[in-house]
Amino acid sequence: MQGNIVRGTMLKVAAGLFSAALLLLGAPAFGAPTPSPAPKPSPSPTVRSITISSDVLTAPIVLRSDQHQRQFAALAGEVDWLAGGTSPLKAPAEDKLGPKFVVVSAVNGVDKQTYDLYPLAAGGPRVFRPAAQPDKRKVTAAWFLGRFSMDASLRGAGVLLGGTAPVEGGGVGGGLVESATAEPDIRAMVGDWQRFVGLNGAVVVVIALGVFAIAYAFRRTI
Repeated sequence: MQGNIVRGTMLKVAAGLFSAALLLLGAPAFGAPTPSPAPKPSPSPTVRSITISSDVLTAPIVLRSDQHQRQFAALAGEVDWLAGGTSPLKAPAEDKLGPKFVVVSAVNGVDKQTYDLYPLAAGGPRVFRPAAQPDKRKVTAAWFLGRFSMDASLRGAGVLLGGTAPVEGGGVGGGLVESATAEPDIRAMVGDWQRFVGLNGAVVVVIALGVFAIAYAFRRTI
């Protein structure tokens, strides 16, 4: 009788040990952490650049969107709208164009667009878009009326116009300093004058309202 009890106890213990062994053997399969997927590399930022070259420059000027934000944005605004535009203008006389500045726009170091800028052309700035573009897109050669801000945008990039000495290349980040004798920006002067007149007008209105309020209060006390 006791033998049966001992035998049963031993069988239970053996079954328990066997179950524990199975659990231990299966633990790595069920308890091992799932390897996390490798993180995807973050996409490299897009950097645009504009290179200005000319016979009147000793070296090209390079503007980068991540280093010269204001100057780059101003010059890009002079040419980006010409990418797919059309124009009925005829080619002006060469002796009326003045100095030519070749502008090449690139994305992450790959050239995309090229234009010829003539900021001092007779009758206003002109832009020529060659038919052969660096990105091989199909466009026709065309002349456009440039924006009146073209000369200011080029000066901001380090190009001195109006008969001044040629500049050193390298872009604004290369140490270029705009000459103190550069032509005044008429649009900026007009804007400053308008702000000055508007400020003075506001002061006059405030003073007039104060005098009126004092007079009204004084009259009510009489």
